Amino acid sequence: MEWEKLFRKYIWNEQTTPYLTSVPDLSRRQADSEILFYSWFHAILLGMIAILSLRGGPDGRSLGVSYYGFAVVCATVLFGILKNYAAALFLSATPLVGLAYIFLYGLGSEWPAGDTLIVTIILLLFLRYSLRILNIARIYPFLPQSESDNTES
Repeated sequence: MEWEKLFRKYIWNEQTTPYLTSVPDLSRRQADSEILFYSWFHAILLGMIAILSLRGGPDGRSLGVSYYGFAVVCATVLFGILKNYAAALFLSATPLVGLAYIFLYGLGSEWPAGDTLIVTIILLLFLRYSLRILNIARIYPFLPQSESDNTES
């Protein structure tokens, strides 16, 4: 078994997983791949949050969280299809909304401090990645087609 080929095929592939490539150096195919991953992640996460907040939990039902989650899922679909900068801008605010929710309702509640810290760190990392996606959406119309895309056509 060739571990290096498997690693490059499924974990790190310059065309389909370009997360360490700087934004100005991306091709359109790489940006499409990254936007697709981001859109799936966002839609699944916020879709689950919207449905679970409708169901209710220890804090009760929260229609505001459900409406926000549904709006984010709609913006995610719009962004995934059209690569619209305004939709990306709306999506990039999601980690900030999550941080605001934690600081308004999470601190000093029955949540353990360690859990709040872990979720805060994850949201900060998600915010950092959202800023990268925002930069990709901003320059997306100007990204070049990759050479492999031109030879496949």
